[in-house]
Amino acid sequence: MIVAWGAQVGLRPFADPISDAEIARVYQWSSDAELLRWSGGVPTDLSFREFAERMRHDQRQPNSERQAFFILTRAGELVGRIGCFAIDWRAREGELGIVIGEPNNWSRGYGRDAVTTLSHYLFETTPLERIFLLTFPDNQRAIKAFAACGFRTAGIVRKFMPDLGEFDGIEMEITRADFMAQHAWLPLRVEMESVMREA
Repeated sequence: MIVAWGAQVGLRPFADPISDAEIARVYQWSSDAELLRWSGGVPTDLSFREFAERMRHDQRQPNSERQAFFILTRAGELVGRIGCFAIDWRAREGELGIVIGEPNNWSRGYGRDAVTTLSHYLFETTPLERIFLLTFPDNQRAIKAFAACGFRTAGIVRKFMPDLGEFDGIEMEITRADFMAQHAWLPLRVEMESVMREA
């Protein structure tokens, strides 16, 4: 079930059923060190069978601290994953993460459309007031893409990752007020198909 459509992509909840072929595609992305380096992830050390079992298990486990989705094109092709994670409902904020899986789907506007659609969906259907993200200073492509979606630089944050050690990351953010001011026209082209409000 697609919960929201942007101009090019739709967001399908992570908990929805997924085919073996789609899991194989996600597994390929989750094993790609170069792809995950830019998104801040670490390649999986699981076998495909273990990965599939883990994913289906995770899909069955409700998690109030995340809103996760698969990114599909209008033709139904799975092209990535996106979500808001580590949500703090009391502070009304969460961290955005996104992966567009294959290079042939980069530079086609899918990522920007997915980020804008997710932001719209979250600000319309949850009490979140701020969405933030962390990216590497040398990832200028991502910084420009997030800025085009309305995110602004909030500062430099010192982070730690097991495979990288300590590093400085650029934190970017967008607030509900900023998003609504920048995208007042958006509801005219985003098709909301269901609404799930966080209590």
